[in-house]
Amino acid sequence: MKKGDMPRRREGFGGKRALFMKKSKESVKEALKSRDMLLTGVTKSIEDLDKTINLLGERLEDWYGVYFPEIKENDKIRFSHIVLIVDRENLDKKELASEFGQKAADSIAASAEKSLGANLSAEDLAECQSLASSIISLGKLREKQVGYQTKIAGELCPNLSEVGTPEIAAKLVSHVGSLSRLAMLPASAIQVIGAEKALFKHLKNKRIPPPKHGIIFQHAKISSSPKKVRGKIARTLANNLSMAAKADAFTKNKLGLQLREKFEKRYAEIMKQYEREKKE
Repeated sequence: MKKGDMPRRREGFGGKRALFMKKSKESVKEALKSRDMLLTGVTKSIEDLDKTINLLGERLEDWYGVYFPEIKENDKIRFSHIVLIVDRENLDKKELASEFGQKAADSIAASAEKSLGANLSAEDLAECQSLASSIISLGKLREKQVGYQTKIAGELCPNLSEVGTPEIAAKLVSHVGSLSRLAMLPASAIQVIGAEKALFKHLKNKRIPPPKHGIIFQHAKISSSPKKVRGKIARTLANNLSMAAKADAFTKNKLGLQLREKFEKRYAEIMKQYEREKKE
């Protein structure tokens, strides 16, 4: 071996290592710029906001229930608006009617007259209303985030958004991690994304029926349909979502409208058959 060979080899190895590290950094940087990650981030943010609004809404209901236990409202944001407006001792019926409608205003006024609630001081009621204001602010933030989610979903996966709605498209991509991963999944897997616990229970015990749908259950045409046909509708939707995801991830062809019409046509056939069988 001649003198100087070893240093040159080391220098060559070092150069390759530096080039490899540079390419790796560029790949990571490119991945971090991915719209998939932004969509996942905003989707999880909306989920956290929903949990926070529900939790704080329950606390507000317990708290305000001391003052006005007769008020019942499932929507936490709407309940918070009621807390801000309603003063049991000095009801403004016009404001109530403009905000919630005349029927609701009359009901609240009637309940206020015979309420069993305790009288709170102005300070106590103000603190209660402060929490209500915070919940309303979180609701406004959620609306803004949903708008951003819809925008990114439309840019990243327009076909998927057209077929399954931007919200469902975002949740599917977020759940699996990226659009390309979603596109590689078969339709049968897309159908049960989000129902993994139920699927594992079925695999452990075959007596437990397998899940028919996961996240896609949130689609109006599945959730509002009779239980008997939900499985068929879910399979049809999953098939079209699978094709939409592949188009978004690989070919970039605009198939969304065509696939949605195909799904709606099959949905109409399923419902027609169901109505016919019900009459027999």
